[in-house]
Amino acid sequence: MSGGNWETQNKELSGAFVNFETDSLAVVGLDSRGAEVIPLMLDWGKVGEFIKVSPDTKFEETFGKDLKDLKGIREAFKGTGNVIVYNLNGEGVKATATSGTFVAIATHGGVDGNKLSVTVAIGLNGNATVRTFFGGARVDSQVVTTAEELKANAFVAFSGELPDADATLTLKDGTTLAAKNDSYATFAAGLDSQIFKTIAIGTDDESVKLLLSLKVKQWRENEGKNVALITNDYNDADHEGVISIKNGVYVGEEFLSAKDAVYWYGAAYANAITNSLTYAEYPGATDVERLPHEDIVKAKREGHVVFIYNEGVDGLDRMVVESDINTFRSFTPKKNQDFRKGLIVRQMDIMGNNIKHIYSRNFIGKVKNHGNGRNLFKGSIMKEVLDRLVRQEAIEPYDTEDIVIREGDTKDAVLVTLAVKFVDAMEKLYMTVECK
Repeated sequence: MSGGNWETQNKELSGAFVNFETDSLAVVGLDSRGAEVIPLMLDWGKVGEFIKVSPDTKFEETFGKDLKDLKGIREAFKGTGNVIVYNLNGEGVKATATSGTFVAIATHGGVDGNKLSVTVAIGLNGNATVRTFFGGARVDSQVVTTAEELKANAFVAFSGELPDADATLTLKDGTTLAAKNDSYATFAAGLDSQIFKTIAIGTDDESVKLLLSLKVKQWRENEGKNVALITNDYNDADHEGVISIKNGVYVGEEFLSAKDAVYWYGAAYANAITNSLTYAEYPGATDVERLPHEDIVKAKREGHVVFIYNEGVDGLDRMVVESDINTFRSFTPKKNQDFRKGLIVRQMDIMGNNIKHIYSRNFIGKVKNHGNGRNLFKGSIMKEVLDRLVRQEAIEPYDTEDIVIREGDTKDAVLVTLAVKFVDAMEKLYMTVECK
């Protein structure tokens, strides 16, 4: 289904085209958690594919490393279990080793294939025990009498005849084909067919940040795909769909820079519904990359998310998000400060996503565009969207008279206008104490 924003009623495709403005809002919805997509440069595993992972994934088998060494995925799991990984690197060369005509070849290209070794032990009965090791740990063992019985495992494939005597094959010459700028373009194009809520990437490459931020703007404004990009130190986007992380945190002795912290924040954002991330605690953090007060104020004003040290009078100190904001700051009468608040933008996205779902599933091509049909649509908006959001305290109770649905400029068009007031979380306390 087509979607996105509209300026004039000139769309060619059937769909729901939704504008949000400060005073005159058009169309709304329910609740939505989603997946976080993480592009990584990996030295083992499938390339050019989107791989959904969970804490139960066999990470060494899939990516060549233990979860603790896959920092982006590890940090993402602190915020959500719904993570999709994409290997930006190319196919690379597969590591190999031979003994006579017996050949062991790595399942995937990449330098991590050089961690593989295979041993063949010939028994007194003529059977051969073939063991595969990855990084020194045994990952497969088979007892066979002929090479034809030997099966490929997750790490190595075999060919040729078994050695006549015990042998050790150490695989080598595996190489990684490093990601190039085109790799990010291919990744971005592939995202068109994926269902997700956030993309998180920590990088110093400004061209990558620009590419993905432009892609997010395209999805949100032209296709009605309400997703967000979380990256580090990039407020140039000036857009509600792009979040910039300014500083990092410490987890014990380990320092996680802003480039590392994007993965938890992207996961927390993907998992948030109508809850604010302001003062959300970074799980396990013991300190933050400290910034002077004036730098925190400046960073927030410029559209960055900042982690701060929140000292508790109860002795429990927390490392928290100072404010749940995005990079948007070019305020206008139609698009005010509300659009820089992460909570409000997520609530707007919930509304837009779900009205699109209701309209496409229940109304397009099925309901006549006359008074009764439009009243039925109004009732669906109220019951399935607005009333739920009121119960979730995402919007204030609304006046049914503020929902106006009429025929558009063409007989197949429906024009909806409504006024709602979004609810934000408490953030600032102004207090006067009169001493008597």
